[in-house]
Amino acid sequence: MIDWTEITSSEECPKCGSLLSSQTITTSTAQQTMVQKPLLRPKFQTASRLCFDIEKIDSVLNLEISDRVCIVGNHSKTLVERLIISSLLPESHGGFGSENVIIIDAGNCSDVYRCVNLARQYGLDIKNILKRIVVSRPFTIYQLEELAVNELPKVMKKFDTKTIIVSDILHLFLNDPQVKFVEAKNILKPIINSIHQFSRISLNVIVVSFHNDVPSGYSRFLFSNFNKFIQTTACNSDRIMMKVNSCKEDCKTLHLQQKELELIQQG
Repeated sequence: MIDWTEITSSEECPKCGSLLSSQTITTSTAQQTMVQKPLLRPKFQTASRLCFDIEKIDSVLNLEISDRVCIVGNHSKTLVERLIISSLLPESHGGFGSENVIIIDAGNCSDVYRCVNLARQYGLDIKNILKRIVVSRPFTIYQLEELAVNELPKVMKKFDTKTIIVSDILHLFLNDPQVKFVEAKNILKPIINSIHQFSRISLNVIVVSFHNDVPSGYSRFLFSNFNKFIQTTACNSDRIMMKVNSCKEDCKTLHLQQKELELIQQG
């Protein structure tokens, strides 16, 4: 049995080293003397779809129940973090209304502090948000397969969710020189089959990220299993190019600034 963990607010900030619990307490203390900040309603989101709350993306890509979306590139991590918080926003405030978000962190790269930063921008209760992010981190390709195929259905029964995320799915395969492509493909097949099953039967949105460019052998095998696709490329230090595609529409090319990914638009 592989452990699944509900994130607590005792994580350290990677920038200053302070505990998130300390920052949460400070916020709570401040709220005793100030009017609590109202929840910010996403400007470009409706309850029937999961959105990034970035107009340029949401205007060309709809994420709905049973979709399987693949996000590739250096900025995939930030896009996934936005989807995590967007999923947990209540429907009454334009969110997806998922009780929890389940994450298989295959790249051991989840950044809780960045999720906290986004949640704060929306005016959300940080402790409540952290309790609803359920994470498991496999350390071998065999643990990853066990999580995706056998453990995930059990966890879904315990934690009601609309959104399942597998982050940096190829990390363990590409960073182990002893894993050959044939073996990797044999292990990835049941994982991908499970993704299909969960999206179709359990009515979840499945988000799978690749934090780096995907080798051609893997891309030919994997990408055909997704019906929505985003690929990010850094043009320079502040500008990002995205190719957005779905099975029903032509590929769209977008250009965004870094701050558009990191900041929630007000108003």
